[in-house]
Amino acid sequence: MKEWKAKWIMFETCPENVTPVFRRIFSLAKRPESASIDICGLGFYYLKINGKRVGEELLQPAFTAYDRTVLYNTCDITEFLTEGSNEIEVTLGNGWFHEPGEDCFDFEHAVWKNHLQLICQVYADGQFILWSDTKWQCREGKWSYNSVRFGENYDAGAEEKEWSQAVIAKGPGGILKEQKLPGIRIQEYRQPVSVKNGVYDFGRNLSGDVEITLDGKKGDTVEILYGERLDGQGNIDQTLIKRHCDIPRNQIDFYRKGSDEEESWHPEFSYKGFRYVQVKGEAAVRQIRARVFYTVFKTAGGLQCSDPVLQSIYDASLWSVKTNFHHIPTDCPHREKNGWTGDAHMSCEFALLNLDMEDAYLQYLDSLADCQWPSGQLPCIAPTSVYGYNYQSGPTWDGALIFIPWQLYRFTGKKEIPERYYEAMKKYMRYTQQISEDGICKSGLGDFLPDESQEVCPAGMILSCFVMRMAQIMEQISALLQKGDEKEWKALADYVKAAIMRDYYGACNRTESYLSCVLFFGLSENPEKEAKELAGIVRRKGYRAGGGIFGSVYTLEMLTRYGYQEDALKIAGQKEFPGWAFMIQNGGGTLWEHWSGKKGSLNHHMRSAVGAWMFKALTGLVPEECEPGWSRIVLRPCFLDRVKEFSAWHNTPMGRVKIIRNGGRMCVELPDGISAGVYWKGSLYEITGRQELQLW
Repeated sequence: MKEWKAKWIMFETCPENVTPVFRRIFSLAKRPESASIDICGLGFYYLKINGKRVGEELLQPAFTAYDRTVLYNTCDITEFLTEGSNEIEVTLGNGWFHEPGEDCFDFEHAVWKNHLQLICQVYADGQFILWSDTKWQCREGKWSYNSVRFGENYDAGAEEKEWSQAVIAKGPGGILKEQKLPGIRIQEYRQPVSVKNGVYDFGRNLSGDVEITLDGKKGDTVEILYGERLDGQGNIDQTLIKRHCDIPRNQIDFYRKGSDEEESWHPEFSYKGFRYVQVKGEAAVRQIRARVFYTVFKTAGGLQCSDPVLQSIYDASLWSVKTNFHHIPTDCPHREKNGWTGDAHMSCEFALLNLDMEDAYLQYLDSLADCQWPSGQLPCIAPTSVYGYNYQSGPTWDGALIFIPWQLYRFTGKKEIPERYYEAMKKYMRYTQQISEDGICKSGLGDFLPDESQEVCPAGMILSCFVMRMAQIMEQISALLQKGDEKEWKALADYVKAAIMRDYYGACNRTESYLSCVLFFGLSENPEKEAKELAGIVRRKGYRAGGGIFGSVYTLEMLTRYGYQEDALKIAGQKEFPGWAFMIQNGGGTLWEHWSGKKGSLNHHMRSAVGAWMFKALTGLVPEECEPGWSRIVLRPCFLDRVKEFSAWHNTPMGRVKIIRNGGRMCVELPDGISAGVYWKGSLYEITGRQELQLW
């Protein structure tokens, strides 16, 4: 644990929602050979030394349950310091620590909400030289309002007040820990593809904000409005992204010019989800560009295939995952920005196939564990303070606590990951019995957001299946970690399975949703027969999708597993409503919350598991049969007529695996130390290195 000589400080008389600015002037006898700063400013901060901004990260530090855990950042500041006089300046924004706007998620009532606060300490050549205390000064900044969701008000001509002395703050309550997960950085600048009546179209649904250059007189004001839809008159329509907010504004910035000269500005303490930006006001827009930013992830894999429709779905899935990750996996980047647990675990496998997510997921899981109640109960969003414990939580969402660590273990081979959360998992699994009766759980959401015209399996069935599956995973984790709880978890899984068979198997309407659930969770007494029945249903439906976020993917997975790969591809690739391709050809390159797109968000990653299915279906990869950490890979390749060429790869802990198809040939390339079991033409082949498979 790091020693902290520094104190939490605050600007006690700063007006509500005005940004406080802190500074400290100090002198150095010589320029240090090395220097660094440990800093946390809540909610968000940006740091300047001698007038220059330090670092490229935005919206730091990462959002946590501040009464339990607070993250600080360590920055190298050697290049910013000089011999003689130096000045450190830190500006604070509300972030999630001091949410000003009322909405249904109750962050304005968070237990941690307090004055914005700063703690930092500076090292030069290995020695403490400076730390936050009452020697620091503070004054009002130029933001009169700032909110992560609702936007910012900035007055470039605001009169600079006199400096006051900072006072000691009590601190947010949580333990200070160094931030390990990557920061948020600008990934690209994007120019508008068109403009009409002050509405700029950036051609794609994205997350970030805009940087704007204005000409006009001092005091001229502009309103910058962000959204993903237009109304019939071509103006931005925010109706569907304001439906959870109880105040009139959402994703709106106001800027007031400070001179008669040309000025450029961008927000600092918020981000938006948008395709369109509308600018209204007195000043003239000379330039505008989108700053696209989200958490920085190293690329860990990818897929390119010859079918443009399937490729567009894969790319949209990945873009939806990226643009919904701002330190946490959010549901959407505009309306809520909440870390919904169901969305997080549904996109987890796909994200891990493509991106290095380990540190980010560990921090998210830490926050989820921080939010767990002593009874074991979990919220449906994390981090949270008040909201989410008694609405929408339940096994289908809470499963993130078990499914994500298990996926991380499978991808990395690190036993310490499930070990880290085992006690929290155990507490939760015992809690599931509090909300179940006679082995059946009905507390929570079922197969969420299907096409409204299609019947899905009963909520109690899929909720109970989740409890059963989690118990089965817990049995494996207990054996892996030698916890000795295997019998408890096996007994629970068997008990719940028997209850599901008693109450649901054979007693439900034989819908696509029901059959896919039966097959996916291993309930079927005759899986070959019921897989054939499932294939018949999707053919009669014209290969239209339409199940909820679980069942729609289960259908693809089960058709693929039981030999109906071409049928699964037809579902994924058909362009009629409802379906993934329908979203892509009618949207901005992202996946939607609702199949129709007429409700809710147009940028949701909870449906991105289709990308993981695509990677596995085309390559033949069977992750559940592979060894943890990919030390041995299992492939069951199938040459599909629709996709005659593809190239897929993934960076394992041992090196890069490549699987390439070119017409009638498939090539598998393995790094040293990895073997593969390939099921080919009825036989199992053990391969290492590079091997070609020939169709003819």
